[in-house]
Amino acid sequence: MGKIENGINGGFTGTVGAVTGYYLNGKWVIRSKRRKSIKNKTGSADQKVCRSRFTMMQTFLSPIIAFIRIGFNLESKKRMMTTHNVAKSYNMLNAQNAAGEIDYAAVRLSFGNLSGAEGVKLEHDDAGVHFSWTDNANGDYARKYDQVMLMVYDVDNKTAIYETGGARRFKEKESLEIPSFYKGRAFHTWMAFISDDRMEISMSTYCGSFVF
Repeated sequence: MGKIENGINGGFTGTVGAVTGYYLNGKWVIRSKRRKSIKNKTGSADQKVCRSRFTMMQTFLSPIIAFIRIGFNLESKKRMMTTHNVAKSYNMLNAQNAAGEIDYAAVRLSFGNLSGAEGVKLEHDDAGVHFSWTDNANGDYARKYDQVMLMVYDVDNKTAIYETGGARRFKEKESLEIPSFYKGRAFHTWMAFISDDRMEISMSTYCGSFVF
């Protein structure tokens, strides 16, 4: 059963016959109901490979979805898709091989046109990990006050520590504290910048890996 929203001229939610209606990114959308078949349920060899790749990327992104929601927010609005789907689509195309293996250096955790990180250096000690970079604002006042976004991700144990509103670009350094019980674990790292009004963001930069 469907429910009409905002009168006869509005959209509808729910299912009517073979059509399902819902509201997505400010617009009413309708689509036909998916039909199940024995072939689709079992899956061809190619379908099974695709589903495996899909599952591997889904598993990688799930623990960091809160970061992704910010990192791909602007791009998702342009494409009228969810942030998770945009991030998954991009990274499956650009950071995953046919066997499903993920190239972490090619992974993007944010997507945009803002100036990205330059001259990145990484150090770590018993307190955590310390990022430094070169201020590339080039006299632009707004760029000077962009905030850094940082991610350290233990992909083996699906655990992440991150910051989405860190130091300003001109400060050239920021740290993430890592609890001592993570000793011995390997982390992959990324950095990005986001504008103060959250209306612009850079592509993330892979900063390497380290063992804490």
